[in-house]
Amino acid sequence: MLQSQDHITVKKSLFMNDLMSDTCLLSAIDFADRTFPFSYGLLPDSLSASIAKVGLLQPPLLKAGENGYKIVCGRRRLEVLRNQVLRQGCGRTSGLEVCLASAKISAQELFRRALWDNLAIREFNPVEVADIYTAALSLFSRAEVEQEIMPALKLPLRSRFQQRCQALAGFSRELRDLVAAGIVDGETVDLLREWPEAAQTILLEILADFGLRRNKLREVVSRMDDLARRDRCSPLVFLQAVRKGVAAEGESGGVEGLRQYLKTLLYPHLSAAQLEFARRQAKFAWPAGLCLEPPPDFEGGRFRLSFTFTDAQEWARACDRLTATAREDIEELCRRG
Repeated sequence: MLQSQDHITVKKSLFMNDLMSDTCLLSAIDFADRTFPFSYGLLPDSLSASIAKVGLLQPPLLKAGENGYKIVCGRRRLEVLRNQVLRQGCGRTSGLEVCLASAKISAQELFRRALWDNLAIREFNPVEVADIYTAALSLFSRAEVEQEIMPALKLPLRSRFQQRCQALAGFSRELRDLVAAGIVDGETVDLLREWPEAAQTILLEILADFGLRRNKLREVVSRMDDLARRDRCSPLVFLQAVRKGVAAEGESGGVEGLRQYLKTLLYPHLSAAQLEFARRQAKFAWPAGLCLEPPPDFEGGRFRLSFTFTDAQEWARACDRLTATAREDIEELCRRG
């Protein structure tokens, strides 16, 4: 049921009366506590520059906890400030202006305040959404989560998205960082949530070697997953094979070489067709400088012929070589089977 504007104003006024201005040291803040998990990922350069110039203009909201003050709102600002102090090599000795929440304010009310305060200025990245959803499950009833928290996060009610959030909560820090940065997308997360941790670790090493991102990464992970399902084994088998190949041959094939390798594993006929086509070209001494490409994945019937030239003489030589190629050689090259 919608509340009247007067009721909302009164409620906000009562909330503000339960807040108190105070000062505290950075060392008194429990940065490890994630009761209010409203920040994860890289800190914006613009925020760092602003705090370096003018400091904190808006006091962070804290709540007393067993191991220090818990951060309710303002984690990113506090983390930037802490990083700047650490870079300077000295501890902050002066007190930091903060806003302390009274013990009378419930954790649920503080959670709502932090949620909407953050949403007013930015969108959450996928890891933040997952962390907020997971934390909300321990604070609110299922009905409250579905009717209030999930709509605010634009999180669909379908189980697939809830399972994605739960998977992200259990991923390694390195993998969560890639998701938060947008390098790993949601569909890839859906595949990786069923992978063993050892397989995820090797995937991170392959990412570092090849620099895969989003679409190409999703394609590689999807093919490995398809291979594992086809052969009824762990993706670890194919990941280890790829890692050995990288160690033996380096990165000469690059991303395209990796994609092609997985494609030929998934479709064995493709590898055989490629070898046969190369054999036929060598047999008929296909003219140098002319490039004849088979249909993609040898599906369909359209071959592609191309060559490069820099002047009229090179053009004429290429045409002469093409004209001299016997028709039966072309027919043999294009033959299927």
